[in-house]
Amino acid sequence: IDIIDCAKTYPDGTRGLKPVNLTINPGEVIALLGPSGCGKTTLLRLLAGLETANSGSKILFANRDVTRLPVEKRDIGMVFQSYALFPQMSVETNIAYGLRVRGVPADVQRKTVGELIDLVHLNGLEKKRPGELSGGQRQRVALARAVAVKPQVLLLDEPLAALDAKLKESLRDELADLLRRLGITAVHVTHDQQEALAIADRLAIMGAGELIQVGDG
Repeated sequence: IDIIDCAKTYPDGTRGLKPVNLTINPGEVIALLGPSGCGKTTLLRLLAGLETANSGSKILFANRDVTRLPVEKRDIGMVFQSYALFPQMSVETNIAYGLRVRGVPADVQRKTVGELIDLVHLNGLEKKRPGELSGGQRQRVALARAVAVKPQVLLLDEPLAALDAKLKESLRDELADLLRRLGITAVHVTHDQQEALAIADRLAIMGAGELIQVGDG
């Protein structure tokens, strides 16, 4: 990912993000770390295509200019703080959703879902609905659903924020391990320094709408 002079000013004149320049290597996990209102979520939303960047901003995924592309054309996976699972669907149907929408053949869907269920340790829970799962299990379903379509970039918006402290700690290491095994380029937004250090290869520290420092995790 190449982020070049990427900035965001809202219609009321509020500067959500001052020009940011950052290169993220293929397969790297980078954490955007900082307090609420520092610009990290704005940057994530610009990468996702959920916000429009100021003119002069540029976002490239593997040298492909996605700056003005709509979210569905960017080849991204997203995991939100709320997980946004479909409550009426089972675990396996939730995970298969993106594949089904893309018209992937049923046998390929089954194979991919089976592999991901193994990968995120949800065996035996395939037929359960999100309401019957723990917070940690729901988080794994959301992650499996996001990566099922093999996105070029995975965006994680405070994915552990809704969990209690003890569960957060065990899932932190699990998430770090899972991202390494997937080998996917990921951007992880958090205000928790321990979480950022445990999960990311590099940290991008943000404050007051700008990138302050980038360093190794």
